[in-house]
Amino acid sequence: MIDRSRPDYLLLLSVLILIATGVVMVYSASAILALEKFGSTTFFAKRQAIWAIISLSLVLVLTRIDYHKFEKLSPLVLLVSLSLLVVVLFVPSTRGASRWIKFGPATFQPSELFKYVLILFMAHSLSKRKGKIKELRFVLLPYFVILGIALLLIIRQPHLGAVLLLSAVVLGMLFVAGAKIRHLLLIIAPLVLGVFILVFFAGYKKGRVDYYVKSLKDPLEGSYQMKQSVLALSSGEILGVGPGEGKAKLFFLPEPHTDFIFATTGEELGFVGASTILILFFLLTARGMSIARRASDDFGYLLAFGITFSIFVGVLINAGVVVGLLPTTGLPMPFLSYGGSSLVFSAGAIGILLNISRQTKYVSSHRTLGKTRI
Repeated sequence: MIDRSRPDYLLLLSVLILIATGVVMVYSASAILALEKFGSTTFFAKRQAIWAIISLSLVLVLTRIDYHKFEKLSPLVLLVSLSLLVVVLFVPSTRGASRWIKFGPATFQPSELFKYVLILFMAHSLSKRKGKIKELRFVLLPYFVILGIALLLIIRQPHLGAVLLLSAVVLGMLFVAGAKIRHLLLIIAPLVLGVFILVFFAGYKKGRVDYYVKSLKDPLEGSYQMKQSVLALSSGEILGVGPGEGKAKLFFLPEPHTDFIFATTGEELGFVGASTILILFFLLTARGMSIARRASDDFGYLLAFGITFSIFVGVLINAGVVVGLLPTTGLPMPFLSYGGSSLVFSAGAIGILLNISRQTKYVSSHRTLGKTRI
């Protein structure tokens, strides 16, 4: 039975609150920096507000477009997004990384697009070839090759956070599609070995990892960013120092409006505010998984799971970095951090998720995947 009238309003509400909170916190976290660099306290906030309006418009549009229309386009879009990962390597680096392609006043991060395109492609491929998912060659060859090519390109940027996130998403989708655990372990082993070699033998991010190991003994022995992040969070206590009253953003905490905006939020809104943000993400995850479980077909099930899981893992990694549990990775906090690429693509994914929810009432007899794993 299909209901095409009502999207999941709890999911929509949680995303609206997160985006609105993000605009407010971007203003609070970036006002001093914006005044110093651009002569206006609202420089970053205005741009984020524009991206928020574009993102919400995209949500409304994609909520009304049948998600099945994107299925046949997935192989072509995957090739395009992989090509963009190559192109970005030849673009002049920004702050020591080649992650962004500049279009006039705006910048575009191909890895953000690739994340959701990969989810779309895997949902399409796995749903069409589900009878072979338990075969080793089926699991290893197509997806491991695609993932391996993408990770090599992203490592060249370099972007460790995207490497971790994409690896988790691919493994998660293969797992819920029914792949055997021992086959997944065969994928995990070379991934872990590759990261180990890059960190300890090729020098990739080695300094950050060294600081991270020190921080496990004492958070204040970690990197400068990590120390300032932990100090900002701890100074917020229960209710925070108040909106706009944080001190860490006064050129103490690097990237207070981007990767470390959750630290700024914790300082100004306290434990209560930071916990509320995490509760909203938990609600988003719960509703997304509910939509996946009730999807009317295997493609919708895998697509809904992939979108939801990618946002969930992104939140875990960013929050883990902010509280000092993980080394700095460069991943933004979804919907909160300053930046158009992350916000627009995440919002577009939510629009697709809402469309899946509109077409779902009860699990269809056409569903064969995901009976037991979520």
